[in-house]
Amino acid sequence: MPHRSNSFDILRICAALGVIFCHHYYISGREGPAWMNVGMIGGVSVMTFFTISGYLVTTSWLREPQVFKFCAKRLLRLWPGMIAAVLLNIYVFGVVFTDLPARTFLTHAQTLEYFKNLLLYRAYVNLPEVFSSNPLNNLMNGPLWTIPIETMCYAALAVAGVVGVFRYRWLASLVLVAYILLFIARYNADFTGTMMHWWEYPAYFACGALIALHRDRFLAHGAAITFGLIPVALFFWLTGLQHTSGLVVLPALLIFLGSCSSAFSGAVSRLGDPSYGVYLSGCPIAQAVFALWPGMNFYASMGLSMLLSMLLGYALWHSIESPALRLKRYLR
Repeated sequence: MPHRSNSFDILRICAALGVIFCHHYYISGREGPAWMNVGMIGGVSVMTFFTISGYLVTTSWLREPQVFKFCAKRLLRLWPGMIAAVLLNIYVFGVVFTDLPARTFLTHAQTLEYFKNLLLYRAYVNLPEVFSSNPLNNLMNGPLWTIPIETMCYAALAVAGVVGVFRYRWLASLVLVAYILLFIARYNADFTGTMMHWWEYPAYFACGALIALHRDRFLAHGAAITFGLIPVALFFWLTGLQHTSGLVVLPALLIFLGSCSSAFSGAVSRLGDPSYGVYLSGCPIAQAVFALWPGMNFYASMGLSMLLSMLLGYALWHSIESPALRLKRYLR
């Protein structure tokens, strides 16, 4: 399906804003309303990213099963935005909002270690003495911790492709279902009492990949499949198995909605995809907004953080991410 004829950009933008919505409560030191599970909103937002990524990245592999091209495309998607985020976090937000002298801050061991985020295998989210008056002092960019999980999913998919798992749809399906069942049985927060992100988010990636393997059939019967899963998910939810419930229905619902097209989704896509930039910039911007105007109305502060993150997200897309992605045409 051509990139411009679907609604995945809209879903990713909503997910990025959902992360800002969730984190703004923590950044402001404020609890959410009793009727709202703020943490769940943030979790579902990240699950949205992993599901869509699993679907689109697997589709990319099935279209071009060449490991060099695959890895190069993934780097072109992740690295330019990450480079921009790290540089902005250190040389703009860090220098402005640290209590240390600029020279001391820039040569601090923790600041130098922050550059290791560019390796994409481990996250470093704090910088020395930044936002010291905020409730989450020293935190620069919390969402970075999910990027190594995404990288791990890409690597696992590439390895599976190289060893030939995706040559046979039945074998790839078996491997993905086995992982999903392993997660549900052993690492599911419904049973362990603790959310194991390094297992749960890849389970959503695996669900997206599984749908990609049966893409034509799903696109033909997506509505029936999705609505058929809703009663099953509702049953799990009512029996207290909320994480299982989400895994049952959320991936199918997201891919079904994302595969739909409309004039609105086309218009949004033509503006570009700011979601990665919004995701990477939302936390430092929200921290900066709270540091500058701690007395601002909570919802006004949240709205301003979202607006500034969207503006920076579009700026990063048009100046850095999109030009980098255009380099894919030179891959052989």
